[in-house]
Amino acid sequence: MATLEKIRERGKWLLIGFIGVALFAFVIEGFLQSGSTFFNQKKENVIMVNGESLHYQDFINKVEERTNALKRGNATRSFTDDEQNQIRQMIINEEITNILFTEETEKLGLTVSKEEYKEMVMGKNISPVLQQIPDFQNPQTGRFDQAALMRFLQMIEGDEEYPEEYWAQLEEMKQAWLNVEKQIIQECLQRKFSALLTSAILVNDVEAEAAYANNKTSVDFDYVAQSYSSIPDDQVSVSDAEIQKLYNERKNQFKQKEAQVIDFIAVNILPDANDFQNVETKLAALKEQLTAPQVREVVTNNSDIPYIDAYIAYTALTEEQKSFVSANATGTIDGPVLNNGIYNLYKLEGDKTAPDSVKINVLALPVSYDETQFKQLSDSLINVVKNGTSFADMATSATGGQSNGEMGWMTEAQLTAQIDAKFKDEVFDATINVPFVAKSNSGSFIVQVTEKTNPVKKYKLANIQVRVTPSQETKTRLYNELSQFISANHSIAALKEKAPESGYSIQTDVEVGKDQININGIQGTRQVIQWAFNNKKGAISDIYEVQSSEYFVVAAVENHLNEGFRPLNLVSDVLKRELINEKKGAKLVADLKAKNLTTLEQYAEAMNATLQPVKFLTFATSNISGIGQEPVLNVQVPKLEANQLGGPFAGKTRVYVVQVTDKRESETAFDADSQRRQLQMQNMYRMYSLAQNPELLRENAKITDNSLRFF
Repeated sequence: MATLEKIRERGKWLLIGFIGVALFAFVIEGFLQSGSTFFNQKKENVIMVNGESLHYQDFINKVEERTNALKRGNATRSFTDDEQNQIRQMIINEEITNILFTEETEKLGLTVSKEEYKEMVMGKNISPVLQQIPDFQNPQTGRFDQAALMRFLQMIEGDEEYPEEYWAQLEEMKQAWLNVEKQIIQECLQRKFSALLTSAILVNDVEAEAAYANNKTSVDFDYVAQSYSSIPDDQVSVSDAEIQKLYNERKNQFKQKEAQVIDFIAVNILPDANDFQNVETKLAALKEQLTAPQVREVVTNNSDIPYIDAYIAYTALTEEQKSFVSANATGTIDGPVLNNGIYNLYKLEGDKTAPDSVKINVLALPVSYDETQFKQLSDSLINVVKNGTSFADMATSATGGQSNGEMGWMTEAQLTAQIDAKFKDEVFDATINVPFVAKSNSGSFIVQVTEKTNPVKKYKLANIQVRVTPSQETKTRLYNELSQFISANHSIAALKEKAPESGYSIQTDVEVGKDQININGIQGTRQVIQWAFNNKKGAISDIYEVQSSEYFVVAAVENHLNEGFRPLNLVSDVLKRELINEKKGAKLVADLKAKNLTTLEQYAEAMNATLQPVKFLTFATSNISGIGQEPVLNVQVPKLEANQLGGPFAGKTRVYVVQVTDKRESETAFDADSQRRQLQMQNMYRMYSLAQNPELLRENAKITDNSLRFF
C-alpha cells in the first residue's frame, strides 16, 4: 500500500513536470516566433535614427506620394531609374533630417500654434511652401492665388458628393494636402530654429573695430612669382614622422562616410561597321518608295522622327537641308547621308513663298455639345469679339479666368505638331483679326489671327532619319569579349594589368557611398553600388547592362572604408605634397635672400618671371585678382609702405616678391553701429546657411541606413 502511494506521488510530480516542460516549450516557441517577427520588422526598416525607424511600406508610400506630386507638377508620365533613385534618396534624407529636427525642436520647446498655421494658410503671411505650388498660382501672373487654394480646400474638405470614379483621385489629393501641411509646419519650425541660432550670436565693439581695420588700408602692388614645380621633388625630403604629425594635426579634416572603393570597366555599346551598312542598305531601298504618292506612310513607318506635313522657312532648316533644297528641284530624292551617326534620306516635296509665322488667339470649344448647341455657342462668342470685345476678355470670361486665349507666334510645323495639318492650313489662310471656327481631329476652336510675318521662302521636306544603333549581334559580341576577358583575368591585379593591352579602360580607386545614385555619372549603376556593398574585397561582379543599354559595366571591390576618419595611407600623398611644397618654399626663399637683390626687376630675372599688377588688396580680400586665395599676401602686403619692396614670401604653391605701387587709407570714419549691423548680417547669413545644413543635426546622431537592401 505504501509502495503504491509512493508511485502515485511520484507520478503526480512527473505529470506536473511534463506539463511544465510543455508549457515552457509553448512559451519559448511563442517568444521565438515573436522574436522572429521583431527581427524581421527591424530588417524591413529603411532607416533607424536615434531609435526611431522608417518602415519599408511607409517609405514606399512616401515615395509614391512624392512621385505623383512631381508628375502632376511637371506633366511627366515616367522617370528614369536614376530619377526614381534620386526621389528615394531625397525621401530618406528628408526623413532623417525631419526626425532629428523634430527631436531638436521638441528639446527647445519650439511649436507652431493653430493661430500661426491659420495665418500661413488663410491669412496675410502665406507660407512660402504654398506660394511655390503651381496648382495655387495664377496661370497668367505666376503669383500665389488664394482663391485657387480655397477652391482646392473646399473640394477636398467640403460636403459635396462626387461620382465614384473621382474617389481615388480625391483621396490622392487629400493625402497630398496632408504632406503639404507637414511641410508648412516644418518650414515654420525651420525659420524659428534659424532665428534662434542667428539671435544667439552678437557682435561686440572689438569685432566691429577689427572688421573696420581689416578694410581700412588698400594697396596696389606689382609682383613676381616662382612656382614650387621649378624645384624637382627629389631635392627635398619628407619623413613618415612629419606626415604622421601633420595628419594628427589635420585629422578632423578627414572625416568620411562609409564607402566601398571599386575599380570598374565601362564598355560603350556602339554600333559596328555592319550596323552602319545595314541601315544604309535599308534606306537606299526606300528611295524607290519615296517616288510613290504615299510619302507620309513611308516616312512614318521607317523614320525615327515624325513626318512633318508643313512648309518650313529656309532659315529654320539644318545646314544639310539648306544645301539639299538649294541645289535640287521639287521631287528630288537624295541620300542616305551620314552625319554624326545619323542617316538622313530626303525628298523635296515643294516650295512656296508665305509667312513663316502667325500670331494667334485660340479658345477650345466644348466637345459634348450637339451641332445646334455648338453653333449657338460659337456664333455667340464670335459676335462678342466682332462687336468690340477683345479676344482676351472674351476668353477670360468664358473660361472663368482660367485662360485669356493667347497662343502667341506659331509656325506651320508647330501648329501641325500641337494640333494637326488641317487646323494649320485654316489658320495660315485666315484673314487677320477676323475670328472663325477651326476644326481638327482633336476638337474645335475659335481662332483669331492677329499678325503674320512677312512672306519668306519655305520648303516642304520628307525626311527619313535613322540613328544607327548597335544590333543584337553587336551587343552579344561585345558582351562575350568582355566576359572572356574577365574569365581570363579573374583577379583585381590581372584586370588592372591586362585591361589596357586588351583595349579596355579601367577606372581605379573610385569611392562609392551608400547614398550615391550612380557611378561617375553613368546612369543605372545604382545596382552596381548595391552589389559592391554586398561583397568583400577582391570580389568581381557580373556584367551589368546600364544607361538604357549604352554600357556594359563590370566592377571589382578594391577596399572598404569605415565611417570615421580617413586612414593615413589614403591621405598621405596629399599631406606629403603639402610638406614638400612647404620645404620647397623655404628653400626658394632662402636662395633668393642669399642673392641680396634690391629691385623687383632683379627678382624677375632671377625667378625667370614677369611682373604682374594687382589692385585694391586689403587684409579682408578673399580672392586676389590673378592669384586666388593667398593669405600670406593679405597679411604681409598691406604692412608695406608705398614703393617698398617686400618678400620673398612663401605662399601655397609659389614664392612671391612684391612692390607696393600705391597705398590708401579709407577716409570713412569708424561707425560702430553701422559696422556691427554689417557684421551681424554676415553672421546671420552664415548661421542661416548652417541651420539649413542637415549635417549640423547629424553630427552626433546614431543613424542606420539600410536603403541598399531595397534599392
